[in-house]
Amino acid sequence: MGTSGSYGGSGTADWHEAHDAFDALSGAAPSGTGPGDIPDPAEGQQQLLDNVLSALSTALQKDDADHGTPSGTGYPLSALLVSPRGGGGGSGGRTQAPAGRAGAGSRRQVLKGSARGAAAVAGAYALRSGDAARLQELGLDLAELRGLGPRAQISRILQAVLGDAGHPDEAALRKAATRWVKAVLLDPEPPAPQEGLRGLVVEWIYELSLVELGSQKAQGNLTAQEAIRKQRWLRSWLERRLKRLAIPDTRRMTVQQFSATAAKVTGEALRMLRARRS
Repeated sequence: MGTSGSYGGSGTADWHEAHDAFDALSGAAPSGTGPGDIPDPAEGQQQLLDNVLSALSTALQKDDADHGTPSGTGYPLSALLVSPRGGGGGSGGRTQAPAGRAGAGSRRQVLKGSARGAAAVAGAYALRSGDAARLQELGLDLAELRGLGPRAQISRILQAVLGDAGHPDEAALRKAATRWVKAVLLDPEPPAPQEGLRGLVVEWIYELSLVELGSQKAQGNLTAQEAIRKQRWLRSWLERRLKRLAIPDTRRMTVQQFSATAAKVTGEALRMLRARRS
């Protein structure tokens, strides 16, 4: 399940609580629904879903290197992009080493990861609108990117910002960012920047949660279909809970500002999920 691979999980009490809450979710299919539908959950299931999201957000906030609270100025882009190597410019002058979580002993970078993913999404918006200045913030060249096909453009932006994924958290970040970079560059009508930022935050929290939830087998005898269904319930409820998450007007933001906003919004999202519903 998820992107965990051979990752063994954090094993903390908070994550044990999150596992227990996830295990308590029903994996049964609601009656009267088609295979592609995600119906409104019953009240009891809603409470169980809230329990999962509260436990997940608590564990992520405690794991975070910044304890869920970014600095007022955000992260400099130099701390978000893959490290430059000597000589060369643009994305070709960067190493493949990610600027994020690199090993089991490193702290989880929940807010910084969101900022890094947002920088990639901002690059996609800049390419879509032909904004050379914002692309230059990422060391990318508008003319060069326009000479590539859409898939190569996506790969170039992701590699320049995120590099290769050397840790399950990094793989989760790349997956979350890829979804929204693709939406911006490939959809006939790209999502509005505020919606793109909200979508990235939701996707990042979901994918990062699956790293841990997938590190242990769920208790009981779930079938593969039941496990997938529980993940779909969780994702749908997460999107619903964060639907009213306040997003500032991002249309005129620099890449630096867009990424800093993503970190702040992620911190607020975790607080909303811990508070549950009123």
